[in-house]
Amino acid sequence: MDEVESYLESLTPGEAEVIRGYYARALALVPEAVPGRKYGMACLTYRERGLVAIIRTEAGFSLFPFGSEPVALARPLLDGLPTTRGGVQFTAARGVPEPAYDGMVTWSRNHIDTVLGPAKATG
Repeated sequence: MDEVESYLESLTPGEAEVIRGYYARALALVPEAVPGRKYGMACLTYRERGLVAIIRTEAGFSLFPFGSEPVALARPLLDGLPTTRGGVQFTAARGVPEPAYDGMVTWSRNHIDTVLGPAKATG
């Protein structure tokens, strides 16, 4: 069982369903992403770097796109959701708007590509 599935197994079915939906959307945007662990959190990684992590918290959920810049750029699209320097807090009833989420995941992927250079083609 991979890191993400192991984490989801520790949650209630409803909590796991919320998080699973966000990871499915990230995989649609970055199909090369794979489950992993960064900073002690189960997450999706891209090119061995953290792409996005979503965890259950006492107040709901927190989303971490592994950087403060994607959160800052997405803030105008978050409809007032609480943020920290590197994360977004949300609930099952009041989720992260798709344009904001897509922007954060895409920014993280593009940033990783900029830092590491173009991905090498396989095949």
